[in-house]
Amino acid sequence: MNSPAKILIVEDEMIIGANISLQLSKLGYDVTGIVSRGEEALAHVKQNPPDIVLMDIQLKGELDGIDTVIRM
Repeated sequence: MNSPAKILIVEDEMIIGANISLQLSKLGYDVTGIVSRGEEALAHVKQNPPDIVLMDIQLKGELDGIDTVIRM
C-alpha cells in the first residue's frame, strides 16, 4: 500500500490554512506543516521535503509565493 502524499501548506491567513489542512487530513493526506512566510517555507522544505506544496501567491514578508517557489 502506498503512503499518503506529504503536503506543505503555505498560507498567511491561518484560519484558511487550518481549514485546508483539516480537509486534506480528512481525505487521507499527510500535512507536513502550515507556514505563513516564504522564508519559513524554504526552511521547512529543506528539513522535511513534501511531495506537494500548496502555495499562496500573496504572502507577508520579504518573499511572495512566486519568489518562494522559484527558490525551492
